Amino acid sequence: MWANDSLITTLPTVFTVDGDLAGDGVALLAERLWPHVLTGPPDTLVDLARASTIDAAGLDLLVAAHAYAAHRPSPLRIVNAASCVLRVLHAAGVSTIPARSPRAEVATTATTPAPRRNAAVAMA
Repeated sequence: MWANDSLITTLPTVFTVDGDLAGDGVALLAERLWPHVLTGPPDTLVDLARASTIDAAGLDLLVAAHAYAAHRPSPLRIVNAASCVLRVLHAAGVSTIPARSPRAEVATTATTPAPRRNAAVAMA
């Protein structure tokens, strides 16, 4: 049997962080992001457009997920990070995509209301 890979199209899954990536929001993002990354999806985007700050736990999560995905065929990309968050991520060795990535605009995305103010929310 022969398959034409060019006919297979899968859009990336987008995890949208709604508020700062700190405190309880990091645990919420982690419990949704890790199962997705571990299953080897086609592509994963973490959209940080609404995150103006990131704490140590949030940084640890993104560094670990980024490092894990780097050894898999399905990359983890971080998009739309604010300049202050971008500096922290780059200092930690995490690469990002510039704001308004064309891939992010065509990606399938879903969001849910934040459980509390300034908490990160992600959907897969």
